[in-house]
Amino acid sequence: MGSGYSQEHYDRIALDLYETASGRTCILPDVGLDESVLKYSGLNSSAALQVYSNELVNSVPGFVERLGSSLGSLNSIPNAVGLGALVISLIMEICMKSSTEPTEDSYSMFKRVFGEEKASSVQNRMSESVKRYRAFMNNNQRLWKELDRLELQLSQDLTNLINSLLHDNQMSSRGFKIWVNGAAFHLQMMIHEAWLKDQAGERSSDNVDSIKITIDMYLDDLDNLLKKYKTYHTSIASIHYFSYYGPGSVAIDSTCNLENTETKCKIKILSDGGCSYSDVLQGYVKNVFSKHEPITSLRNYFSNIKNNIDSHINQHVFPLKLTT
Repeated sequence: MGSGYSQEHYDRIALDLYETASGRTCILPDVGLDESVLKYSGLNSSAALQVYSNELVNSVPGFVERLGSSLGSLNSIPNAVGLGALVISLIMEICMKSSTEPTEDSYSMFKRVFGEEKASSVQNRMSESVKRYRAFMNNNQRLWKELDRLELQLSQDLTNLINSLLHDNQMSSRGFKIWVNGAAFHLQMMIHEAWLKDQAGERSSDNVDSIKITIDMYLDDLDNLLKKYKTYHTSIASIHYFSYYGPGSVAIDSTCNLENTETKCKIKILSDGGCSYSDVLQGYVKNVFSKHEPITSLRNYFSNIKNNIDSHINQHVFPLKLTT
């Protein structure tokens, strides 16, 4: 290529940039699954909620009374598994932080996923789902009807969002994260509805099949989104070489500077040159999409749910009592 630098040189700079950027969310925005979604969509969701509840009981004075007050006249919390465990954990968090009446905007998971987004139909639907779950958590028949209605609407919202990201030039790190977490939340709604029906002795193979088919479609969607996001990420990564001079125009040091033009965040590493070539940018992006765990773990999340769908629907529930 006539640059005087070897491919090994480019690869080393690209790796150094990635390793430096991987610890900076302003350079590599968190587009992965939210910590609460991961925690309460596993096969030990009820046990995870029990641990969280015990921690709050032991550390927050009056927590049980505040939780009981926020849930009305319930003496125990039913269906604390999967989506139920996630919703209840959000309510617990509010009770821990404030004694005032919570609003959906206060849920930290929504803040982490949606950020400053003000007009997200996905956010509105997820907020409504939490609200309706809370209202009917002690009425299983009404609850699964609400979930059936809202999961259909959320599915439509996710279709609109992915079409916007893929075809309307609206790709962004925030939009990608919203779709990923919205899709995961939607699957948990479908699984919880199947779980409720199973508890009532109305389990159907059709329910399981529809969840598996939805996961397959989401995996296809995810592949398309990742390709588009990789192209987008390449377009917002800017790498330049800078030399710094002291008195007498004596070179002090030289750096490769990486900027995320979406977030306006910059980092730099020491370098002896060669970082402005396209090989470095391509190598950096390749590292991001092959090594960055929030991105590389996404397919496994959806695939693992599909491979263990029966176990998810058959999850054991630990009873949570609202008494000290």
